[in-house]
Amino acid sequence: METDTESAILDAAAQLLEAHGPSALTTRAVCDLAGVKAPTLYHHFGDKDGLERALVQRGLVEFMRRKRAPRGTEEPLQLLRFGWDVAVDFALEQPALSAMFARHALARPELTAEPYAVMRGHVQRLVDSGRLSGPVDPAARAVWAASQGCCRWRGQGPSARRSRRPAS
Repeated sequence: METDTESAILDAAAQLLEAHGPSALTTRAVCDLAGVKAPTLYHHFGDKDGLERALVQRGLVEFMRRKRAPRGTEEPLQLLRFGWDVAVDFALEQPALSAMFARHALARPELTAEPYAVMRGHVQRLVDSGRLSGPVDPAARAVWAASQGCCRWRGQGPSARRSRRPAS
């Protein structure tokens, strides 16, 4: 559970990250925006790397909350589409955080374990119902790779925030 101070620091870091990119994410800038002194940031997060890890973890928690939001269906293809839309929307809304998450996931693959497991479960249900043929793992890896590629592609460039996902 975040304290008010931790929330203020993470909110400031997220704001700087999305507004100005990763180079703006300095401890001094975060402290100034959050209205705290550097020792407070260091007390809660250790250093800038700890702040980034906390920001990524907070983003993952929010992402998974969205993925688990009530959807009104248990139909596996609809759930797979919903998860895809959540991922793309998240990347469009927070492209700098999404890029930071991808960078951290290279060093800590366990960060992607939960989102991947949810998506793989939907693919498994499609295979079990006969709507998708072939082995589950290659299909799940293909869906994952395609969604990650789409998120990276849509999240790049100056027009990324103005982009909108086509209506389904």
